[in-house]
Amino acid sequence: MNASRILVSAMLAAGATAAGAQQRSRDSTARLTGQPAGEFVVKTVPLHHLTSADAVKLLQPYVQTIGGGVFAAPANIRAVTIREVPRIFSEMTSVLNEYDREYASITLNFQLISADHSTTRDASAAGLDSLLRGVLRYSGYHLLGTTVAPAAEGAHITQTLNGGEPLSLAVDVSDIRVEGNDASVHLNVNLSRATPSYATAPNRVMLNPTLLSTGVTVPIGQTVVLGTSATENGQRALILTVRPQIAARR
Repeated sequence: MNASRILVSAMLAAGATAAGAQQRSRDSTARLTGQPAGEFVVKTVPLHHLTSADAVKLLQPYVQTIGGGVFAAPANIRAVTIREVPRIFSEMTSVLNEYDREYASITLNFQLISADHSTTRDASAAGLDSLLRGVLRYSGYHLLGTTVAPAAEGAHITQTLNGGEPLSLAVDVSDIRVEGNDASVHLNVNLSRATPSYATAPNRVMLNPTLLSTGVTVPIGQTVVLGTSATENGQRALILTVRPQIAARR
């Protein structure tokens, strides 16, 4: 009788030890991965614009759980298979929703305008004349030139304008958003002299080649003054404006 009790006690102790070891293992895994123990979600997610390889590169850094992962489909199938715990799975699908989308191309319509103290009105600048008179101290505005450039996400654009001398326009395009009320594009713009220019004698000092440099988010469909650059001791200024418009989608 005593032997039976001893045997049962030993078996219960061994079971408790094994259960404790399993719990410690689960706790250790949870600490290692930062994730609670739970069932994996395994799902093949169709892609609309990204390739399988690109989607895997995009999602791989989000994998956190041991045994989880993201896997490319065969070459002729536009999809990825995700295996993760529910919270990470949801985060990864949100990333796909953000980046697996069509990209818009836009056109950027630039105008270079000369401002001075004359009283004449230039019909070609009539659309901006009243606005500029209300915010700047000049009384005359004259359109010097225009340029239209197609652009897409990440594009670097260079154009030449004539502002009485050759001017170089450089634009970096990013964060194009074409949907909803927040449709906009971010532009980093630099307008500079295309060739070295010097002050008049007797000093003959080289003038700063950069006329204006700015970064700005511009609403799609609206004309925005990017900046002004005073010349001739403040008697004249160059004004650069831009109006982005949606061109096409791909």
